Amino acid sequence: MKGEVTYELNEPFEYASKGEQCAASFITLTAPTSRNMKECAELKQAFFRSLPKEQVGGAEEDAGNDDEIDGDGIMLLIAMSQEVELASVLGIARELFSSGIAQVDGEEKLTKPLVDKMDQDDLEAMTGRYLANFILASALRRMKQS
Repeated sequence: MKGEVTYELNEPFEYASKGEQCAASFITLTAPTSRNMKECAELKQAFFRSLPKEQVGGAEEDAGNDDEIDGDGIMLLIAMSQEVELASVLGIARELFSSGIAQVDGEEKLTKPLVDKMDQDDLEAMTGRYLANFILASALRRMKQS
């Protein structure tokens, strides 16, 4: 598991840094700590609930046949799921990102008001990337190895 991932924004947003207005171009995401266990557990559970029921027993075999499950694929599964609400997943992600694990342009803490300025597609893609790289990384690796 990497300690840090950079998410390049597709749609920049304005934020204040050192008394100046800046346009955000990327968000630096760091690995969660035990302080983030509630949000991480909820996001992990949402992913596993989003897997099709008939596939859950064979999920490890099917996932091993794919080249790699990425953030976009994870978010697609969640969005298509009858069991998981995308809105609640994004709400949990908003809490997680504003807890101190995300830095705008690697400098300023990503706060809830700044998350609210983000483009919806960027928030979804960043959530998927975070799930793939941190929260689900070990589970996806185990699935691929079996």
